[in-house]
Amino acid sequence: MNKNRRDTLSRLAALAALSASVPGLSSAQGAATKKLKLVATNSYTQQPIAFGVEKGFFREEGLEVEFVDVQDAVTGVATGELSFAFGPTSVYLRAAALGAPIKIVSSGFRSKGPYFLIARPGIQSIAGLKGKTVGNAHAGSNLDTVLRTILVRNGLDPRRDVTLFGNGSTQQAYGTLISGQVDATIIHQPFAALGELEKTSRTLARGWDYLPTYHTGVLIAGDRLIANDPDLLRRGLRAYFKSYTYAKANYPEYLPWLQARLKLNPRAVELALRQEDDVWDNNPDVDPVAIQDTQRIEIEQQNQKAPYDAKKYIDLRFVPREYVKPFQYPDRSAALKG
Repeated sequence: MNKNRRDTLSRLAALAALSASVPGLSSAQGAATKKLKLVATNSYTQQPIAFGVEKGFFREEGLEVEFVDVQDAVTGVATGELSFAFGPTSVYLRAAALGAPIKIVSSGFRSKGPYFLIARPGIQSIAGLKGKTVGNAHAGSNLDTVLRTILVRNGLDPRRDVTLFGNGSTQQAYGTLISGQVDATIIHQPFAALGELEKTSRTLARGWDYLPTYHTGVLIAGDRLIANDPDLLRRGLRAYFKSYTYAKANYPEYLPWLQARLKLNPRAVELALRQEDDVWDNNPDVDPVAIQDTQRIEIEQQNQKAPYDAKKYIDLRFVPREYVKPFQYPDRSAALKG
């Protein structure tokens, strides 16, 4: 072995020893451990993050995760309370265009609307909603937009043929259905699955069958973090997608963990995962065509006056390229008819 090679190996060995012995250095990255601040949530769709923390995927990226109680994600990332946050594409794009110091930095683990229109027993079709009260989460939300589209495509006028009722989301929305406040509601999983199993509701439609290119989920980060610590963002996004990709690829391991964590019917948790499996694609890339379609739909719904120059508010420099894949969408002809 020549002298240069011996010297190189000696330096590498010294660096490895230093990384392993000095507090604050990540043995995986050879860099200082950093704190990643994410929103604290019990949402079942966000649980792969906690799963990934337990599996050590964030630690492998030299990250210590702190879960923070934050009411508004836009404010959270803008002020630095959160490192990045998941949420509705149209809302976050609108916030950025109106001056919030944030950027869309990635699609979320999914970007197609995983919304289910469910109705109480006895309502057999979407046409059967005429004259009924239907929960729309709240006006201007993604769920509201998808609900209105489903109704229109099934011959119902949301302004005249039904009474729309702002009933919130998840448990709150499900509660309004089983208590009789509404006859039907647009809702997230796992409540569509829970309703089927408990025979309190039946699914009439899936959102992504009607609006396959309506982009619904992105991750945002604050301009300050992007400028001052892009390394934290790169590591955080890599750990995020590693966690979600592993969870989906290992349902036999992830599902029992999730069932034990959530205080819901375990069968409903499993059914919910299966029912939206085809929109859980773990692709961090953002399709500009889908963003264009989304803005068109938002303008049609009068949630937005004119198109924004989305390129100004989307920064994809930090996405983990190993998870990027071609965009795929379901066939529009698959839309369920009432």
